[in-house]
Order: sequence, then structure tokens, then C-alpha cells
Amino acid sequence: MLARLWKKLFLDERPSISLGAFRIAVAVTVGTHVIPTLLPLMDNYLHTAFKEKNAIVFPLWFLTWVEKSSDSFVILMTAGFYFLWVLFLIGFCSQASCILMTLCCYYFYALNSLHIGTLSWDILLVTLFLMCVTGYHGDYFSVDAWFRKRRNKEIPLRPFFIQRLLQMQLSSTFFYTALVKLYPGNWHHENAYYYLINNPPEGVIKHFPFRDFLAASPQLCHWIGWGVITTEFLIAFGLWIPYARYAAICLGIGFHFLLLFTLHVPTIFFFLFDHATKIVSF
Repeated sequence: MLARLWKKLFLDERPSISLGAFRIAVAVTVGTHVIPTLLPLMDNYLHTAFKEKNAIVFPLWFLTWVEKSSDSFVILMTAGFYFLWVLFLIGFCSQASCILMTLCCYYFYALNSLHIGTLSWDILLVTLFLMCVTGYHGDYFSVDAWFRKRRNKEIPLRPFFIQRLLQMQLSSTFFYTALVKLYPGNWHHENAYYYLINNPPEGVIKHFPFRDFLAASPQLCHWIGWGVITTEFLIAFGLWIPYARYAAICLGIGFHFLLLFTLHVPTIFFFLFDHATKIVSF
């Protein structure tokens, strides 16, 4: 029994077509999240920018080194990121371009952590790290696959373990976000969603239809808060139950559409839900 479980969890090999599709989703996520910070280069990264540092993620010596970057070097790194991002998107030298692109992302993150979106950067970089250590996400839907086909080389079966790690990351994210609403958060006693709804206009809540109605309905907001927590737990556990996985995916997609409709949330959370669609065969 243990031998079968070990084989299923760590030694199982399958076609890597889903990971190839996931590479494209990750590349789109990187583009939609990083490129908007590079467009206002003077405001975010050049010497004219107001910069914040994340001393928790980066050691002091690295932050000091990055701070010494000249504007010309920042512009060079920006051009390098665009070039590497395109290579990763089309799957040319897929693993190498992913590694170099990720290093560029770390450079810009160290140069300025910006005022918002740090959590999104952290989730993005963790996902990119898993892609960096994987050498076969260019097997399908890529220039690498086209070259392989021209050389009449078959694509071998690949370890499925990396996709299980991505599944673990996704379910852990949902589980953690639900857990922190309870501990150390206090959503089971305090009406956190009601306070969010009644925040000033520049808050995290958008001006969506029925917002005024919800702002005057504290009891309904309390149950919506419990609904959010329950949904996150259902997605976190449903992704691991074969018969419930499709329902968890549909629930997650609907959940993220509601987030985008009602909250000012980064698009990365919507695209990273593509984890589930790429590992649904597990």
C-alpha cells in the first residue's frame, strides 16, 4: 500500500500538456501584473521614484546593491524583462527564459516594493520558482516543441509531481486566507465585511450595484462574511477530492469573478486560479 502511494504521489508520469498550457497562463499573469508597474518607470523605479524596501524578503546587502542602480541600468533591465517575458510566453528555451525573467522580477521587487500588491508579488514569485525548477513546461504550445517536432523527437512522459506541488500551493492559499479570517482575524464575532462595505470611497470595495443596500444591512453582511470563509475552505479541500474537483473549480471561478466585480483586487488572483484547471486530471 505504501509503495503504491509513493508511486502515485512522487513517481507517477503523465503527458505534460497541462503544464505547457499552464506556462502560458503564468506568462499572462506575469505580464498583467509586472508590465503595468514598468510603464510609469519614472514614478516607480528610476531615481525620481519614491521607493519602499521589503527588508523581510531581501537581505540588506542586496537592497543596498540594488539601490545603487543607475537609471540606464534600470532601463536595460526593463528591456531585458520584456525580451525574456516574450521568450517565456512563446516557450523558447522555456526554462532558461523563466529563470532569467524571474531574476528580473526579483530585481524590480527589491528596487521598489511599491505601496500595494506585495502579497501578489510573493504569490507570483513562488509560482515562478516552481516553474524555474521544471524543465519541461515547453513540451507543448511552444517554440521548443516546434523544434522538437521538426527533429522528429517524441515527447516523453514527465513526472507529475510538479503539478501536485502547484495544486498544493493553490489549495494552501485558499486555506490560509480562510484561516486568517478566523485566527488571528475575528470574523466569527466581528462583522468585517460590513466595515469594508462602509469604508470611504477610496477603500478596497468598488461601487458595485447593491453596495448601498449592503451598507445598510449588517446582518446580511455578517452572513456574506461566513459565506466567503466557507467558500474558501470548500475550494481548498474540494481540489483534493476527485469527484468534487470540477465543482470546486467552478466555485472558484465564480468566486474570483465576484472578487473582481466587487473588490479592487489584482488580476493575478484570477489567473492563478488556472492552477486548478491545469491539474484537474490528478
